[in-house]
Amino acid sequence: MKDMKQLKNALLLFAISILLCGCPTDDAGYNNIAFVNKSGRKIGCQIISEKVSNIYQDTVFYCNKTSDYFIGNDSSFILESPIRTGWGEELGTSYYIQFLVLDGELFKQYYSSPCDSIRKHVPILDVYRLKLSDLVKMNWTIVYPSKKR
Repeated sequence: MKDMKQLKNALLLFAISILLCGCPTDDAGYNNIAFVNKSGRKIGCQIISEKVSNIYQDTVFYCNKTSDYFIGNDSSFILESPIRTGWGEELGTSYYIQFLVLDGELFKQYYSSPCDSIRKHVPILDVYRLKLSDLVKMNWTIVYPSKKR
């Protein structure tokens, strides 16, 4: 009887260990990034992900490999992780995510124009280049304009 109780406790302990090991932490598996516009005007936002080793000093509007959003004043959008396991695995230690903030009215006007026209006529208002550690510190929420900039 004592052996049966010990076996039952050991199996229960083993099952709990398996369950706890299978739960990802928030830092590693967080699925959403919130971008909040508090600028008082409509903005456009272009999002790309690149290798940290490729962080450029120059800020350029990219025509390929991008996601584009339009955000009204005092509104926001949620960017979901492209993979099921979350942003922690997507970005890891070798990738960053860039949010390029553009004048919303001009971006809407030139949105379907050739890339050179967009670069010429649509001003870049701000750039956020964030690694996983930055997003964790910001609690997965980016507020434009930033108070620290």
